[in-house]
Amino acid sequence: MAACLLTELALAHAHLERSTPADGSTLSAVPPALEMRFSEPARLTALWIQRGQEPRQALKSLPTATEKILRVALPTLAPGVYSVTWRVVSADGHIASGAVRFTISPGAR
Repeated sequence: MAACLLTELALAHAHLERSTPADGSTLSAVPPALEMRFSEPARLTALWIQRGQEPRQALKSLPTATEKILRVALPTLAPGVYSVTWRVVSADGHIASGAVRFTISPGAR
């Protein structure tokens, strides 16, 4: 019974279902934005982007709404490997976090 309850609680939190760019993708065009689709409405509380081993940068213009789909404009990105780390608060008040990694190919526009 306790295991069932823990499973139900774990499923109640927002989790990232998919993103654009997709995690692990290689892009031939520079993405203008990051779109994240969650399992339930969530509010983005922090978002950082990092290219390779460079220092990570906090993205400041975050949406304030609690939605299942969150979209954030990205700065102009150069070719390289990127990690976008995010943190959200779901509608039920639980905090979730994760990262999306993608590569922008040389010559991407």
